[in-house]
Amino acid sequence: MTPAEGPFAAAGELRGAYEAVDWSATPVGAPETWSTPLRTALSLAFATSFPVTLLWGPRFVLLYNAAYARMLPGKHPWGLGTPCEDVFGEIWDQIGPLMRGVLAGDGAVRMVDQELYIDRRGFPEECYFDYCYSPVAGDDGAVEGVLDIAVETTAQVLERRRSALLRRLADLPRVLRSTADLARLALPVLRTDPGDLPLLELLVPGEAPRQREVRLLGPPPRAVDEAVVVGASAAGRTAWVRVPGVGPAHDRPLLVVALSPGLAEDEHYLGFLRQVAAALGGALAVASAAEAAQARVELQGAQVRRLLGLVRVLQELPEAADVAQLEGVVERGAARLLGARRAQLSLGAPDDGDGVAVAAAEARGAVHLDVGDRHLGLLELAWADGQHQTELAEEDRAVLSVLASSTAQALERAAAREAEQRATEAVRAIAEELQRSLLTEPPPVTGLDLAVRYVPAAEHAQVGGDWYDAFTTATGALQLVIGDVTGHDQRAAAAMGQLRNLLRGIAHSGVRTPSQVLAELDAALPHLGVTSLATAVLGSLSPAEPDGSRELVWSSAGHLPPLLLVPGAAPRLLEEPAELLLGLQVDTRRTDHRTVLPAGATVLLYTDGLVERRGVDLSKGLVWLRSAAAGLDGASPDEVCDALLDLVGGRVDDDIALVAVRLVGRHL
Repeated sequence: MTPAEGPFAAAGELRGAYEAVDWSATPVGAPETWSTPLRTALSLAFATSFPVTLLWGPRFVLLYNAAYARMLPGKHPWGLGTPCEDVFGEIWDQIGPLMRGVLAGDGAVRMVDQELYIDRRGFPEECYFDYCYSPVAGDDGAVEGVLDIAVETTAQVLERRRSALLRRLADLPRVLRSTADLARLALPVLRTDPGDLPLLELLVPGEAPRQREVRLLGPPPRAVDEAVVVGASAAGRTAWVRVPGVGPAHDRPLLVVALSPGLAEDEHYLGFLRQVAAALGGALAVASAAEAAQARVELQGAQVRRLLGLVRVLQELPEAADVAQLEGVVERGAARLLGARRAQLSLGAPDDGDGVAVAAAEARGAVHLDVGDRHLGLLELAWADGQHQTELAEEDRAVLSVLASSTAQALERAAAREAEQRATEAVRAIAEELQRSLLTEPPPVTGLDLAVRYVPAAEHAQVGGDWYDAFTTATGALQLVIGDVTGHDQRAAAAMGQLRNLLRGIAHSGVRTPSQVLAELDAALPHLGVTSLATAVLGSLSPAEPDGSRELVWSSAGHLPPLLLVPGAAPRLLEEPAELLLGLQVDTRRTDHRTVLPAGATVLLYTDGLVERRGVDLSKGLVWLRSAAAGLDGASPDEVCDALLDLVGGRVDDDIALVAVRLVGRHL
């Protein structure tokens, strides 16, 4: 066996690492002794871009692809060929029993957002993963190893956790009536996130600190102005964050947090702490404005109305979808609250060449838009009477400070939403491409005209499990399939691919009727670890008779009835008593239905996205389908599909899959 033919030829960037391992000294032995299932599973792992590892034999020896190595840098390359317990000793009590159960024949195991503290950067790091342990059987049917497909969800879990805290902090301006109440009201909220803030204190100038926290956290190693200072304390690694606002730094509260030992001190973590401090600063500024207004309530009733207007603006800011909408909210808010004629946002940190322009803008009254020590841009206001910002009353300047601080936070949230949108669209594109790659073009069949269509749902995050198929069997019969796997995500698309391929394999011989094929498919699903439910219609068209007619034999697993179009006759649904969905009950009795199709007839198979609408009874959708098809007498299958999709319109609630076949005439 030459190196090019060895099991590591497709390992890509890991090939050198694989060839450097003395495999004969490992529990799996030399590569030339490896079983066919091991070689096959390893080649599949090398072929995918998803993180995949094989855990082989009773010691669960690690073999993995490049994506898995990048996900766990501290475990590579020494983990290759090493028993899993030696590589992942820190989490073995969590994952070991799951692997042993799969190896013992208990079936696949799937975990969602499982928390694991893995040492991959020199410390036990808080991580979250979606993964599935699937058995890999040997030639004798016994389970030889475990296939692990993993996706790290740490970023999403942390984002949800942190976003939830920031939303709770956003309610502080509604309940904080006095700056003296900041620690009393904010600390209980902050302590709802012990994962990111395991131990913390809020030091407010003029208030007596709580002795236990101060004793553990201690003073900062240097003065804390606008930046985050990180150092050591009796509680471990600690961050000191100055709450933003007006006035000197030493007159503003100081947020002190003992950092989680399971999280890296990176920009994501420290940036979150800055956002927390900014939210406290916003609440504090609102409270300061409220106190100032309350002190002058009899003489300055307008200030109270202004404060309510500020709250309305603060409520509008998070709803702005982009910078243009945000600028409109700020401009209207500035006009109502401060009597300004115009508000202009200048975004981005200036480079050295812009220093003169920035200085000129600041001289005109521009306000910095900052989140922590990061500069996002400037907010410039103009008044019709030539009034200057420095001429504003103290209360007006406080409102302006809150407006600028809240605008900066809204800008950061908008940027985060755009990034999330791009990520969501990328995931959808990948899943949709996967789904389309499985939906092949129909085969050419003499005497038949076929057309297929697939239209994804309009919502970005929705990728369904709708599929169609058309193929000929070994006997020459044409098989038509339409199906819909429950769910709208990548898992539904993956399950769809499994069902489609399995159905093809069962039906290929052509000796089974549609009901027998669906029954065998139902019986196979539990053994393959497929837990999704699905509807499907499988139809088989016999060879043409001398008059051009053909017999259609079909069976339905809970799917919508096929539509029959015969020239000169009203469209009708081939309705038969409904039978159970696939995956619901293994021993379901399934029935074949038969009808003779005359030459020129068209049969349409479709998924529920064509006829089902939110809040509308499905029966009305079927009535609509018959009515719409009545105007398509004589249309080709392509024309039928295109006309129905045009009537549905561009924005659909669910995926739509269509298969149309017409008997084009006498077959001689």
